Amino acid sequence: MRVAISHAAISFGRRDVFSHLSATIEPSQITTITGPSGSGKSSLLAAIGGYLPLTSGHITITDSLGRTVPEHTSITAWVTQGTNALPHRSVLDNVMMGSLSAGEPRQRARERAHDLLATVRIAHLATFRAKLLSGGELQRLALARALATNRPLLLADEPSSSLDLANTLALAEILRALSTTATIIIATHDPVLVASGDATIDIRDASEHRET
Repeated sequence: MRVAISHAAISFGRRDVFSHLSATIEPSQITTITGPSGSGKSSLLAAIGGYLPLTSGHITITDSLGRTVPEHTSITAWVTQGTNALPHRSVLDNVMMGSLSAGEPRQRARERAHDLLATVRIAHLATFRAKLLSGGELQRLALARALATNRPLLLADEPSSSLDLANTLALAEILRALSTTATIIIATHDPVLVASGDATIDIRDASEHRET
C-alpha cells in the first residue's frame, strides 16, 4: 500500500495538533513517525487508518495496481499503546480473535494463530493465559493478533514504550521481516525503531525527514 499525505492538518477546537503535513509512504517498507509527546504522532496514525478525520488536506491510499482504497479501516491492522489482551484467555485464543473477526473459519483461524505465534517467537506460550506474559511477550502477542486480520497496512503506536532494549531489538527484527508483506507505519520516539526503518516523517517539520 502506498500512502500519500497532502497538506494534512488536525485541530482539536482552537488547538492545531499539526498542519501543512505532506509526505509519501512507500509500500512494503517501515516508516516511522517521530516527534515529542503531544506533537500528533498518534493522531496522524489514526487519520491514516481512517479512524480520525483530518481538519483539512487529504490522505490517499493506493494498492499495488494503483487503485484507490476508499475505506482505510478495511485494510488497517492496528497495534495500540498497551496490548489490550484478554488476560484470562490463552495466548492462542487472543490471536485467533484477529482471524475470527476477519471472517476466517475457526480451524483456519487456529492454524493461522499458531503460524503467527511462531513468527513473533512466542509459539511456546500458546496455551498460557495472557496475564502470565511479560511486557515484551504481550507486545508480540498484540502484533500477532493484528497480523491475524491479514490486512496489508500495519499501524503501530509506540510499540516499544514498555520494552527493554533486548525486546525492542527483537521487535525491530520481527517488524523488518514482516515489511516484505505489509506496509508498516510506526509512531515512535525510540531510536532503535527509527534506525531500523526505511524512512522517517518528523512531524515537527511537517515533512519527510529521512530516507535510507
